[in-house]
Amino acid sequence: MAKVAYYPGCALKERSSHLDRSARDAALGLGFELDELETWTCCGAVPPVSSERVMNLIAPSRILKDVRDSGRKELITICDFCYNTLKRANYSIRNDEVIRKRVNAFLADDDPERTYLESDDAPWVDYDGEVKVLHLLEYLRDIIGFENLPAGLKNPLKGINIAPYYGCVMLRPEKEIKLDNPENPTIIDEFTRALGAGVVSFPYRTECCGSYLSVSSPDASTRLCYRILSSARANGADALVVSCPLCFYNLDSRQEAIAEAYPDFRPMPIFYFTQLLSLALGNGPEKQGFDMHCVDVSPILEKLDTPEAAEVGE
Repeated sequence: MAKVAYYPGCALKERSSHLDRSARDAALGLGFELDELETWTCCGAVPPVSSERVMNLIAPSRILKDVRDSGRKELITICDFCYNTLKRANYSIRNDEVIRKRVNAFLADDDPERTYLESDDAPWVDYDGEVKVLHLLEYLRDIIGFENLPAGLKNPLKGINIAPYYGCVMLRPEKEIKLDNPENPTIIDEFTRALGAGVVSFPYRTECCGSYLSVSSPDASTRLCYRILSSARANGADALVVSCPLCFYNLDSRQEAIAEAYPDFRPMPIFYFTQLLSLALGNGPEKQGFDMHCVDVSPILEKLDTPEAAEVGE
């Protein structure tokens, strides 16, 4: 079975472990393994906004160099913030000679201090951006092929209408990310359609859910999430599908606060795209971590008529 270098990131080891688990199960069902890096560290989550500041590039660049040094040319990640940070760091390394030299100078100076690693007598080689950073959705689209997914599905997601929510981090800035059109994306739409579900488009699918405002200004995040969810509902969605752990947290956990602030609001289940894929491939609901959701997903599972749907609702 093919193994692909995999960077889970911090969130997928804690609050979003169900995203990690469902992704691994889905990958195995498609014939490849997400091979977690042995010595990964936090990527920093946010790339620098100043071209003169390179310290925020050190952590993601070290991760990418470790992948290169292990002999691999591709790195898959799932968290939108990790993907954005790694992809943009790689872009800076590839396209700015000054940044490339400064980052490599720091990495070379720091390398002897990494005493937790096995000794390596190989000569130092600067990292020049050789590794290709891929979102798992990108790997499924470009390597596996969305058109090839239906043949392997045991439980196509027929009978439900899903609204893909992209958020603001996975697609922007377009010049550096180059994953999809940030104003009119289709990658999650095409993925969801390949699983057999109906796809619902709605106006706020690329608008921000509030991101970290959920901590500093929860009322603002509540308002933004209400606008997203009510728009999806008004356009015929039964549920929302996301890829970003922070988007999932805001849109799922804030629904109680939304209901208190907006009496007309009706709860809507939120799914990670990996959970939908894992379900469609035949993995049971009990493997998807639905007990970590704030909003009950059993009404959707009942529509899918999955054998274990009743167990989740108990």
